[in-house]
Amino acid sequence: MREMTKDRALVGVVTALALLVLAVGCDLVSDQGRQEAKKNVESKGQQARQEVKKKVEAGQEDLKKKVDDLQKKVEAGQEDLKKKVDEVQTKMDDVQKKVTDLQKKVDELLKKVEAQEQQDQKK
Repeated sequence: MREMTKDRALVGVVTALALLVLAVGCDLVSDQGRQEAKKNVESKGQQARQEVKKKVEAGQEDLKKKVDDLQKKVEAGQEDLKKKVDEVQTKMDDVQKKVTDLQKKVDELLKKVEAQEQQDQKK
């Protein structure tokens, strides 16, 4: 009987140790699983950040290109406008010169008319 009690006690101890090992083993697997999941999440998070960063950079590049294109169009428009303003200014200068020349001719004609009238009055 005593041997049976000893055997039962040993079986109980072995069972307890097996349960303890099993519990500790499960905890280790659980910790490993958590660590792997954590690493996986961190990796995916890093990958997502990199993808977002690339998309932002690509968007910035695209916007920069669009701004540069618009800047070139504005500069070209300004140059065209300056040319047109210069052409109009040249035409205005020509018209002003013609008006001045005509005014001189009118003044000369008026002087001649006055001189002719004075001669006519003297007669």
